[in-house]
Amino acid sequence: MPVYTFHICSQDGHSPSFEAFELDNDAATFAKAGDLLAQHLSCDHVEVWQGERGVVARHREQPIIRPVHEPA
Repeated sequence: MPVYTFHICSQDGHSPSFEAFELDNDAATFAKAGDLLAQHLSCDHVEVWQGERGVVARHREQPIIRPVHEPA
């Protein structure tokens, strides 16, 4: 199973912590990101990465999937 890193981010995009999980596929990351948003009430959004590949970002105010930008 692939390993995904979930970066728990503040509103300014700063990520004071992260968690890693083995999940079946990219689609499973959306529900897990929602769980993390529920657990970390002070965070604004969660960005999900698999290695250097951006998978998804889930926002508290707009719980929709959007692509994560690749690192420069």
